[in-house]
Amino acid sequence: MNYFEVQILDNVCKIQYNSDFKDEDLIMGSQEREVKDLSTYKIHSQILKAGGKLLDFYRPSSNLSMRVIVSTKAKSLLESFRKDNIRYYPCPVLRGKEPINGYWITDKVIFDDQWVDFSRSDFVYINRKLIAKDKDPQKGYEKTIQIISFNSLNHLNEFTENEMWYMDELNPHRIFIKEGCPYSILSIPSTGIFQLIFTEEVKIELQKQKMDKGIEFKPLEIPDEEWYGPNGLRKQFYK
Repeated sequence: MNYFEVQILDNVCKIQYNSDFKDEDLIMGSQEREVKDLSTYKIHSQILKAGGKLLDFYRPSSNLSMRVIVSTKAKSLLESFRKDNIRYYPCPVLRGKEPINGYWITDKVIFDDQWVDFSRSDFVYINRKLIAKDKDPQKGYEKTIQIISFNSLNHLNEFTENEMWYMDELNPHRIFIKEGCPYSILSIPSTGIFQLIFTEEVKIELQKQKMDKGIEFKPLEIPDEEWYGPNGLRKQFYK
């Protein structure tokens, strides 16, 4: 089974703050790991580009990071593949000054990190060691970069909690999903990937229905250095 990281590149919304919100109002923010009912939360309006065709997927403003804005058509398609993992809340959307109905914002309520095949996956670990407090911050650290792997999700969690400090980074390199995973849509934030993950079946259906404008599908198992760049594999699929 092939899995793809869904990257929304150009379809980015801007925020319009709602001046009628009160101090005591609950306001939706970025995606969290803690699952809560957000039905009483308010959402600042999202502004689309004034011209052009309405699309099915948008990336919201930064205050709503790690979420996705989807059309009703896209919501129905995603729910046809999996229903239990995402809650959808009506999202106020403007095109210019015109209100547009039929858009929803995601809230992931099930995370699928246990389906990551850690025996085959690896990560880029950037370690910064403080060598001189009084120097320029850019020169006061010794940086090492290495490819590392973990035995399990628990092993990864223990490493991030016990071995890393705030200046370190752990980024996905090659990520594989276990054989037998029953899901076509996944969320695996422990790997450092916060976008949705689709199987090839979902990808093909989106392309078939011409709902993929502004979206790129990056194969999970291909490292960034092989995908991007002047000679990267991405050029075979996207201009």
